[in-house]
Amino acid sequence: MNLKMSVLNLLYPNRCPGCDRFLSAQETVCQPCAESMLVEQNGYCHECGKITCSRQHKKLYYDKAVVACRYDHAAVPAVLKLKKSRNLNFADFSGKILAERFNNAEYGKADMIIPVPMHPSKKRIRGYNQAALIAQKMATLLDLPCREDILYKSKSVSQHTLNAWQRAKNVENFGIHDISVKDLHIILCDDVLTTGSTMNRCAELLKSAGAARVIAASAVTTVLRSEKNKQGEVQI
Repeated sequence: MNLKMSVLNLLYPNRCPGCDRFLSAQETVCQPCAESMLVEQNGYCHECGKITCSRQHKKLYYDKAVVACRYDHAAVPAVLKLKKSRNLNFADFSGKILAERFNNAEYGKADMIIPVPMHPSKKRIRGYNQAALIAQKMATLLDLPCREDILYKSKSVSQHTLNAWQRAKNVENFGIHDISVKDLHIILCDDVLTTGSTMNRCAELLKSAGAARVIAASAVTTVLRSEKNKQGEVQI
């Protein structure tokens, strides 16, 4: 470790985003938290990306899914810290896992990575788009361009504040610029796969613009469950 890194680590100690324990400057997540976060390759559905999938999918516009972690235990505080600008380690950790899993699976070659967009006003407040941080890590490791100029979000309403029916309506605020993606193979990246509505809408936009294939990559995924709301039984 060089002197500059030593001083920075002393002034701003590197901590695990899962449990807050001190880490070396090169680490992103401690070993116990990493082991508790990761979902096994055969532990989620490679079609929709959900855990304990019923295999009765609604129409999916993305072709396959790759995920890194289960939204439980140490992954919950790690994601929340990433969203609240308190610790960005989880972006590096999950981006690395996603890149490795994409490389090891039979997904074929990708042309670019596109993060799920954030509304500009929200991005200005936070200073970054957490999905883009994960996508940039993947892009570096896979030697692919990371494009943030293709998809956009026109209104700022956080998905995590909404129920399943509201999430499905909120995704109508996503759009695509007049940039050709015809015949391209794209990795679409987000931080959390909850209902899948956001990922599906963004994939639909890319497919409507001519994309040949869209692989959904998410840092964390959730267990498929049913949520009752005023619209009836909704699978999330």
